[in-house]
Amino acid sequence: MTVTRIDHVGITVSDLDRALGFYRDLLGLRVIADSTVSESEVAELLGLDSVRLRIADLDSGDGRIVELIQYLEPKGRRIAYESSDSATAHVAFTVDDLAAVSKRLTGAGATIVSRRPITISEPGGAFDGAICLYVRDPDGAILELVQRRSG
Repeated sequence: MTVTRIDHVGITVSDLDRALGFYRDLLGLRVIADSTVSESEVAELLGLDSVRLRIADLDSGDGRIVELIQYLEPKGRRIAYESSDSATAHVAFTVDDLAAVSKRLTGAGATIVSRRPITISEPGGAFDGAICLYVRDPDGAILELVQRRSG
């Protein structure tokens, strides 16, 4: 038995409406579902006694889902972290025009982590020619934006 692919990515947010303003309105992901769940089975899955969540599923563009989860009950807390901290992760999104997306994010007051976009030089490697930029979402989750070389 092996992993065959990434199924979806879940990102916990403090305010789903604010997060949608970022992921939907600024990054352009399409919302395909928005619901509130509180079933005991969901709490069991999460290792909790009870839970009430608001979940929005967004299409990442290739059929995989970005799941934004707001814990209505129990409330969570924000944890500050850097990409160098153990047990942290980032999600990378492919964009077709990194300069335009970066300008839109900057204009909206988003936090840009990178000092500048970089172009990867990795002859023969998977990222050769890709232009990359790290940003944070409104709750501080680290995202990488990747513009692949065309052709």
